[in-house]
Amino acid sequence: MKRILGEWHGRKTIPLLASGECIITFCEDGTAKANGKVKILGDTMNVSADDICWEHCGENRFVGKYRDYQIEFIIQNGCLKTTVNPYKLGAVTNPKYDMNIPLEMKRR
Repeated sequence: MKRILGEWHGRKTIPLLASGECIITFCEDGTAKANGKVKILGDTMNVSADDICWEHCGENRFVGKYRDYQIEFIIQNGCLKTTVNPYKLGAVTNPKYDMNIPLEMKRR
């Protein structure tokens, strides 16, 4: 369980469409905080969430919950891997961006 604790950083670019950057900090009490910036077609949105809860689901798997959204985290080869949906997370309001985007993060 302790392997997920601390701060993780990731960046993702989808050429000609979007880019994003995220920092998420997992705390021992089962909470997490995330800050990020998403840029889609020239519009930049800042995203901040300090009410994330997470739990250990066995070996290298963790599940986080933010509002009604559930997100799985897997630690593999020193990376934290997940798939994010900017629309479901509330980072963007346009349903046209309801897409699942794989993201890898490194420990900071």
